[in-house]
Amino acid sequence: MSTALSIAEQGHWSDELARDHVEAGTVVFAHQGELDRTVMEHLMEVSEAHCIASAVGVATRKRLLNLLVEGLENIRNHAPADLAHTAFALLVFEPTGYRLFFGNAAPQVIIASLSHRIGILNEMDEADLREHHLKLLANEGRTERGGAGLGLLTMARKSTGPIVTHAVPRDALTAFLALELVLGA
Repeated sequence: MSTALSIAEQGHWSDELARDHVEAGTVVFAHQGELDRTVMEHLMEVSEAHCIASAVGVATRKRLLNLLVEGLENIRNHAPADLAHTAFALLVFEPTGYRLFFGNAAPQVIIASLSHRIGILNEMDEADLREHHLKLLANEGRTERGGAGLGLLTMARKSTGPIVTHAVPRDALTAFLALELVLGA
């Protein structure tokens, strides 16, 4: 399930990315591997308990939990089944707030498309994001699993900085993609 990230342990693609950011703060949770509903609920509970123990304000706690739900659901719902074991999520508490990471392997064409969409979202101001959100809600082309980009849009609206993408080639057809979000305290 979820364990404190052991930098000494090698073997998961996210280790280097995590190693670069763990020193900046305290790891609230680190998860590597398949992500099911039970794991998600556990990560949410750990995060909420940390917020309460650290006296994080209610507004920040709600935004954090919202970001976690969106990021974890995106992995759970959209990671290809044969690559589900590549998923990872990391939450780090820093003096200035929280840093969140969500990632998994996917076909390179999907990663390129997602990176492009995130770049567009990062260029939007709050008014543009709100308008885009309303348009997506009115879009009847969504599926049960989503796919309209509401999760990414919500993450762009709730985080306090741009979404940073980290892409690492895996093989000729797939790559690992991690999204990095910041939530100021």
